[in-house]
Amino acid sequence: MPLNGIRGHREIAERLFAELAARPSHAYLFSGPRGVGKALVAACLAHGLLCERAAGPKFCCTPERCPVREASGQPGGGRSRARAQSLRCDCCAACVQVASGVHPDFIRIGRAPGRTDVLIEQVRELIAGLGTKPSRAQVRVAIIDDAETLNIPAQNALLKTLEEPPGHAIIFVVTASERALLDTVRSRTRAVRFAALSVADIEAILMARGVTDASRAGAIARLSRGSAARAIALVDGDEPPMKDLLAAFRGARTIGFADAQGLAQNYFANREQAADNFELIARLLEEILCRKLLGTEPVGGAPEAAATMNEIASTFETGAIVRCLEGAVRARAAVDAMANSRLQAEQWWMSVAQAMRSE
Repeated sequence: MPLNGIRGHREIAERLFAELAARPSHAYLFSGPRGVGKALVAACLAHGLLCERAAGPKFCCTPERCPVREASGQPGGGRSRARAQSLRCDCCAACVQVASGVHPDFIRIGRAPGRTDVLIEQVRELIAGLGTKPSRAQVRVAIIDDAETLNIPAQNALLKTLEEPPGHAIIFVVTASERALLDTVRSRTRAVRFAALSVADIEAILMARGVTDASRAGAIARLSRGSAARAIALVDGDEPPMKDLLAAFRGARTIGFADAQGLAQNYFANREQAADNFELIARLLEEILCRKLLGTEPVGGAPEAAATMNEIASTFETGAIVRCLEGAVRARAAVDAMANSRLQAEQWWMSVAQAMRSE
């Protein structure tokens, strides 16, 4: 059963499959932290609706490790093209077309590489596609990924389709920030909220992807803060700026406004980068607090990062670290609510400097 590959959200997927079979909504809003599997569940539902061999939850594709999807660069991949093509694909023709993004009754849009938002032209193309009758299946299925990057004109363009949807269309809107969408958009969709994945779930995902060292898998799972995508990036060598951020925090007492501006520009230049790095800072500060209060060894990936966290734990007072952690969490929430990411970072670094100088 393909749903075996969904970690942490299988119950949600099963409930949605039952709903789609009985009385489907015309539009669903999947919201939750980045990298927890929202788009994967949406892909599973699309396969279940369009599969020609076994429609429903027993559709024949395996989206979490589909060789066609990975070889074609579809979301959810991560293996090399050569390794992906070495896997055997036994999917039906419809599932292969969905996985490769060419099924006539399936439309998927998202933020293009190098772009900061989903373009209104993409939304208009999706609306035009949904307006025609299905050619092979009973329904037309659309997935709008990165929906938090839809600008206001794009959201307004989508609104009429959500208000008066074609009877044959089902839309899955996937977002990391529900608050970034207009109230009118949210109110016309069926809300489904996804939580962060557990450490055990992420460990299992990493082990399935070839991480054989259980201690390394556990360390990465803890550092990923519930995001499988972040954990996979760490495994693939896409190291976050851990050492740079820790070095800046270690020297927080000397940070001035120009330093705060530089840090904001380098590590918090846009919403996605700021959200990821505020998440990372919060996780690192948690590790530092555990070291200070419980004596546990911090998870820092590289030995230098762990050594810096030990130094910070021994240098700064508990109360100051807690205030910095709370500020990072508030800044992350503000970025989700569409606040200026660089301004939030500048203010946070200045508050860190003040907290450390006044302890």
